[in-house]
Amino acid sequence: MAPRRRRWIHRPRRALTWGLLIGGATLCCLVAAAAAFFGVTWYRINHAVHHVSVAVSPALLASGRNDLLTMVKGPHGSEQIYIFHTVGGHTNVLLLPSSLAVTGTGGRTEPLSSFDIHTPTPIITGLARLGIPVGRYLGVDLHAVNPQSSLGQLADGKTSMTTLISHPAGTASLLEAVASHVYLGPGTSVSALLSLMHVPLTTPVHVPTQTDPQGHVVLAAPASGVLRRFL
Repeated sequence: MAPRRRRWIHRPRRALTWGLLIGGATLCCLVAAAAAFFGVTWYRINHAVHHVSVAVSPALLASGRNDLLTMVKGPHGSEQIYIFHTVGGHTNVLLLPSSLAVTGTGGRTEPLSSFDIHTPTPIITGLARLGIPVGRYLGVDLHAVNPQSSLGQLADGKTSMTTLISHPAGTASLLEAVASHVYLGPGTSVSALLSLMHVPLTTPVHVPTQTDPQGHVVLAAPASGVLRRFL
């Protein structure tokens, strides 16, 4: 009778072992599939973006530490300009008006919207002269896209990246579409684009401005205090 008891005892153990093996194999397959999906997506995004090689001084970029300047040019001439500043895992968002006047490399004072986002050197230098340091740069030129498309809705601020996180496939395809319009400055990796998905844009800090006698939009007097607290 003893051998029969051993067989009955071993059967549940074998079933449990097989169950664990099958479950582990299934989990490994799911993890591998997810890794392959995100790996292919990352590869496509990395090869779609445009890496801008400009002669921006490393010392100038270092003064901005990890601050990321993002300029999004959308349909109808719209333009959104943000600086993302991360401290202790929390990202503050500074919203710059596109009409803000900065001094370019030629010494002329012009609004930010007049600069070419494909060549960010004058933009970064001009903001530094105002006391707004930039560490990294990301430009998105969507001015030629259909305003009713997903890209157009994104450029106009009607669609937020954060609303797409619950749909990984949709987010990945949209990011791939956006990537072909992205211009990354020196020292800026593709991860900067992906990190923007997790940054809420609902409560940015608006830079206080005023108009000088020449009609230029300039930083208001309290702006230096705002920037010190922000950056």
